[in-house]
Amino acid sequence: MDRRSWYMPKESAEALAAALEDLHWSTRQPKHVLLAAVVDTALAHVDEVRQRFVAE
Repeated sequence: MDRRSWYMPKESAEALAAALEDLHWSTRQPKHVLLAAVVDTALAHVDEVRQRFVAE
């Protein structure tokens, strides 16, 4: 396990926290496990994120 601090817009942080809360209560999985799954899913789509900025 590792603890990190990330700066992000407040709206993004709140949306992430809300999504994790929803996933936690609907799956009963620990939040750190769910956060890892969310990050893994995002990393699988990193090229889509890159395209948002290359297209500008």
